[in-house]
Amino acid sequence: MWMWKGTTIGGIVCSLKVVREDGRPLDFTVALVRALAAVFSFVALGLGFFWAGWSPERQSWHDKIAGTVIVKVPKGVSLI
Repeated sequence: MWMWKGTTIGGIVCSLKVVREDGRPLDFTVALVRALAAVFSFVALGLGFFWAGWSPERQSWHDKIAGTVIVKVPKGVSLI
């Protein structure tokens, strides 16, 4: 769903979207790298996910690896 809509079902509910740092649209390669890196973030005792709370850029490890960032979508903008 990241490649298709830039979000997941949970992201739609929370109005969050995954975008690339360089502004280009997400493609299959970036989505795959992000997904595989998320496994690494999880295997490291979940520390990669919690890293977003300590990072000034609010990026988890898999976002840093894939060159993506999570953004809040303004109200009124449809993610569906």
